[in-house]
Amino acid sequence: MRGKLKFFGLVVVAGVAAGCGGGGGGSSTSPNPVATPTPAPTPLPPLVVAERTGWALPPDYIGWLPFPTSRAGILEATVDWTSEKNDLNVYLVKGDCNYDQLYAGQCQTLASAETNSKPEKLRYDSTQASTFTIFVDNVGPGDESLSFQVVLSASLSSSSAEGSPDAAVPSELRQSPRRGAVFP
Repeated sequence: MRGKLKFFGLVVVAGVAAGCGGGGGGSSTSPNPVATPTPAPTPLPPLVVAERTGWALPPDYIGWLPFPTSRAGILEATVDWTSEKNDLNVYLVKGDCNYDQLYAGQCQTLASAETNSKPEKLRYDSTQASTFTIFVDNVGPGDESLSFQVVLSASLSSSSAEGSPDAAVPSELRQSPRRGAVFP
């Protein structure tokens, strides 16, 4: 009988140990939480906010197009034209600005591209939704057919050297009399 009690005691102790999570295969009442990483937010896709194709622009004319944006982000404009003999310059200004306001110095220039190569490209990091105007200046010497596109992409930062109003102000906006034409 004493051997049976000893055996019974071992069975009870083993059963209690297994029920207490002592390695007997039972489940624990407080599992260790596993940290789930938070996925990075998906950036908004690029959005074409202004474009024109095949626009005729005579020499000594400036064409412009105001356009709104619906969010903050990086504005990138590309202007291309047919003849490498011609020089075109591009300006991005704040607000709905027309030729007379530009010529009078009443438009805040945010970015410019005044190289002698094609295509002209400019970039501006906008911190808020707004209205902008793109100006294309045909310095000449001849007539030109041009196309341009302005794309708004998600911004990785809230500020940029290219986004400050003084960072890309053109050296001069020609003071000679020029004629303006609104891009239809």
